[in-house]
Amino acid sequence: MTGCTLCPRQCGKDRSKEPGACGVGDDLKVGSIVIHRGEEPPLVTGSGSGAVFFSGCPLKCVFCQNKQISHDALGTTITVEDLAQYLLLLQERGCANINLVSPTHYASRIIEAVKRARSAGLHLPVMLNSSGYESIDGLRSWGGLADLYLMDFKYGDNEAGRAFSRVPDYWDRSREAVAFLWKSAGPLRCDDDGRAVSGLIVRHLVLPGMRSNPFSVLDFLAGLSPEIPVSIMSQYNPCFYAGDLPEMHRALSKDEYEVVLERALDLGFTTIFAQETDSAATYVPDFMADTPFGDCRRIL
Repeated sequence: MTGCTLCPRQCGKDRSKEPGACGVGDDLKVGSIVIHRGEEPPLVTGSGSGAVFFSGCPLKCVFCQNKQISHDALGTTITVEDLAQYLLLLQERGCANINLVSPTHYASRIIEAVKRARSAGLHLPVMLNSSGYESIDGLRSWGGLADLYLMDFKYGDNEAGRAFSRVPDYWDRSREAVAFLWKSAGPLRCDDDGRAVSGLIVRHLVLPGMRSNPFSVLDFLAGLSPEIPVSIMSQYNPCFYAGDLPEMHRALSKDEYEVVLERALDLGFTTIFAQETDSAATYVPDFMADTPFGDCRRIL
C-alpha cells in the first residue's frame, strides 16, 4: 500500500502516511462483522452469510446506504490475525460462506488473513462482494482463494459512473471485470442443500428514471451469457441521496422496476433474483447500532 494500486483509481498514495482515494490508510478497518440473512437466497441458505463489512471505498456513490463506513470510514481497526480468527468464528457459528464486503482496497491484508484462516481449518466458500469497480490484476490476486463473486454492475455507461460514483471509467472497468469473472469463475453452482459454493452472481440496483441505464447492463450481460445469474434490486432509498437531481429524491416506482424485470425475462436469463418494490425500508443499515440492519446478528 506504499504507492497504492489496489483499485482502478491507481491513486499511488503511500497509505502508511495518508489515506488513499478510498479514504483509509493501511490499517485494516472493519465497519461490522455480522451473520447476514439479507443476501440472495443461495448465499444465506441455512444459518446465513458470514459478512465482513470493510471501512472505506474506492467509489463515492452519492446515494450510498453504507455511507457511515464507506464515506465516513467509521469502524474498528483490527489486525490480520484478528480477521483470520473472526473468519473461523463465523464458520463455527454455522455460516454458509465468508462474505467479504467491499474488500478491494484492503486486498493484500485480507488475502493474508484468508490464507491464515485456511491453514487453521477454514473450509467455507469465500465470496468477494464487490462494487464491480475492479482491475483484472486485482481480481487475479484472489485466484485460488475466492470461490464466489457477488459483483455490482451499477451503471450501463461511464457518464452515470462519473455523476453518481465520482469515477470516469466505471462502465469500462466493470465490463472487463464481469467478463473476466464469467470466464474464470463461471456460473453459480450450489450443493445438494441449495448453498452456493462457487461462481458468479451480478447485481444491478435500478435507479429512478432509469438513471443507471439498466437495459445497457442487461444487454451486455446477455451478450456474455444468459446463464449469468442476475439480481435486480429495487432497494434504492432516496433518503441517502446527496445530489441535486430532483428525480433521485423519490423512490423507484413499481412500473420502472417491473419493466427492467421484463427486459431480463425477454433476454432469456435463466436465473433472476428480484425484490419487493417496497424493500428500501428493509435494507437501511446503522453500523453503529447493536444490530445494523434486518435480522443480522452482530459478531463485531
